Amino acid sequence: MRSRSGGRRRWLSRLAVISVCVCTVTAGVLCAVTLLAPQVTERAYGVAQGAVETIQTTVVGSVPVVHLGAVGGLAQMDACTGKFTEMRAYEIPGVPPVWAAHNICGGDIVLTWALGQLVDIEHDGVTRRYRVVDIRYTGKHYTPIASLVGLGGQLALQSCFYGENRMKFVGLDPVQ
Repeated sequence: MRSRSGGRRRWLSRLAVISVCVCTVTAGVLCAVTLLAPQVTERAYGVAQGAVETIQTTVVGSVPVVHLGAVGGLAQMDACTGKFTEMRAYEIPGVPPVWAAHNICGGDIVLTWALGQLVDIEHDGVTRRYRVVDIRYTGKHYTPIASLVGLGGQLALQSCFYGENRMKFVGLDPVQ
């Protein structure tokens, strides 16, 4: 006569083996997708990040905070300090000062914003509240800077979308 506990142990042992196999296969599929289709993975990550930001802003009611940092170009932006870099390359008449950050370095905060979004901007120890007054989308590479002429706002924030050949520019004006 078999004991009931022996049958349970075999059943639990089989369940453990099946669970390990399922986890291993799932991990393998995720690794394969990441290696073979990195843009799909990057885009999915961006969607998840955007959902978290949207929940934080709309449900919790918090106002996003952006920190402005160095002035320069790609080298300063690549430092990935968590602060937006004022981009000298965008300094042309008719374009407000543009501050940019890589999406993986905190720049993705702007990707879910819509017109009217409130944001607090900290620069040199002073925080001011701004409102999104204009939005532009451009290609990621070889976009003429002149396409930004007329972008509204006293300053603009810019970042790239995850896994896409697109950038978003957000024009901001101070809230009085």
